[in-house]
Amino acid sequence: MTIKPEGVYQVLASSGSGKTTLVSILAGLRGDYIGTLFIDQKPAAAFRPDDWSRWRSKDMSIVFQDLRLFPELTAIDNIELSAKLSETAADRAHITNMAEQLGVAHKLQTTMRFLSFGQMQRMAIIRALNRPYRWLILDEPFSHLDQKNAETAWALIMNDAREKKAGVLITSLDPYTFIHPDRQFIL
Repeated sequence: MTIKPEGVYQVLASSGSGKTTLVSILAGLRGDYIGTLFIDQKPAAAFRPDDWSRWRSKDMSIVFQDLRLFPELTAIDNIELSAKLSETAADRAHITNMAEQLGVAHKLQTTMRFLSFGQMQRMAIIRALNRPYRWLILDEPFSHLDQKNAETAWALIMNDAREKKAGVLITSLDPYTFIHPDRQFIL
């Protein structure tokens, strides 16, 4: 299969069927697969550590299923650290605006370990959107959000991806009626 930037791709599958493994492979975090993965027409097997580092810092942004946030840092520190690692200046006004849209602006100065999982998911989404990317990869990003918050988050994600002319790949257990993918893969 071929997926191209500016498209929206949804991978639907039950628990334990390989969605997170797919995300890890696309991020270069796992190489234990059969087949050939090409990224920008280059075989991923030929990627050196510097290639993967550049891919992860400049071309893709991920919301991991397990979020991978630093529990001892505040939400804003997690978001700004991610931007700094991708050599991007964090725009506090933009971050605050996104947090207001997602109903978590009042939690930006809160240490992560004191947030609910749903609040942490929304912060992880803001963190992912506050970086450069050609691909936004979302691994079950709404698993702890109610329908309204998930729809609001999706609208924010789609607006940001359109502005960046980026592709979106989302994995989920639920087809979510508000997601209208260009292509859906059911495993």
